[in-house]
Amino acid sequence: MGEVGEQVRTQPENRAAALSMGAALTAVIVASGSMWAAAASFYMPATGGWFVLVELTALTAVVSGHVARRRAKRQGLPGRWWALASIVAGWVCALYAGLVMVVAVGVFAGFAVLFGAVH
Repeated sequence: MGEVGEQVRTQPENRAAALSMGAALTAVIVASGSMWAAAASFYMPATGGWFVLVELTALTAVVSGHVARRRAKRQGLPGRWWALASIVAGWVCALYAGLVMVVAVGVFAGFAVLFGAVH
């Protein structure tokens, strides 16, 4: 057994890897929510807010993922592969959100031309 004053040594943690994974998971969960309510996702204020939230969390995942990978390599910290997964997931979510926004704007522009709001 150990003495009363004995300290337990633990492996140092890579907080940037944890942040990037949390941001990537948030981006994936929010981005996949648009498929659950596909008809409602074309309402422009909801789509705009959804777009901003997905883009911010995806950007956070990508940037903190790169920081985590650099720290893991230089300081020998764990979490290098989790950070890489977060970078990939962040880019996929960012591209998906951009595609959804282009489609939403295209649908509204098409309706505007179809009903004569734009000459």
